[in-house]
Amino acid sequence: MWNGSISDALLIETIVAEIEKINGVVDSTSNFQESFLEIHKRFPNLSIEEVNNVLQIAIGLYNYKKTEKVEIVITAPNSFKLHARKTSSVMKELIYSAEKSITLTGYSISDYAMDLFDEIINKSRRGIYINLYLNDFENKKEQLDKLILFKSRYLNIFDYNKNTKDKMAALHAKVIVVDSSKTFISSSNLSYHGIEGNIEMGVVMESVKKAGEVEELLKELKKQRVFEKI
Repeated sequence: MWNGSISDALLIETIVAEIEKINGVVDSTSNFQESFLEIHKRFPNLSIEEVNNVLQIAIGLYNYKKTEKVEIVITAPNSFKLHARKTSSVMKELIYSAEKSITLTGYSISDYAMDLFDEIINKSRRGIYINLYLNDFENKKEQLDKLILFKSRYLNIFDYNKNTKDKMAALHAKVIVVDSSKTFISSSNLSYHGIEGNIEMGVVMESVKKAGEVEELLKELKKQRVFEKI
């Protein structure tokens, strides 16, 4: 078992080291002789084609973890001709496309965003994990009463703990993370003006690393009792 662990670690280290010698996204095995030999040594029964397939899978996973795509997202009246993705379409696309999990923070929420929350409830009923971090949930009950009805092991709601002398302190972050791989960070509230009427700006990122960092920060805040579970 110990020797097997050493062999696995050596194989991983060899592949990663060879990949990192090349700048940018890797799409060829032509410069991976050491990795090829190490895989063949570790799995001698594999054919040359099978070894190449294993190496391609390893390279693909590495690229998936490392590749990042960032786009500007804007809220603005339709009469403004701006070359950027719209907040309304990005929010809808992210939430409706979720297959594993949704993490969402909300400061100001209005009835205008209820279609998104209805879809979030539908997702949770299909076994997709939802974590909602909200500010002042008590004053949002009228809009979000359905969330309480469908709260379950898949749908978790956390309220910002205002255990502070600063009465103006709030959860003001506007973030959506989907499937621990896509992250939307914006100045836009979940309201008509935030989604359609104001001038708001943000970014949507495809990055497993950044999505994980955002989710980890929120988990750490939970540990520190900044949020309380409803």
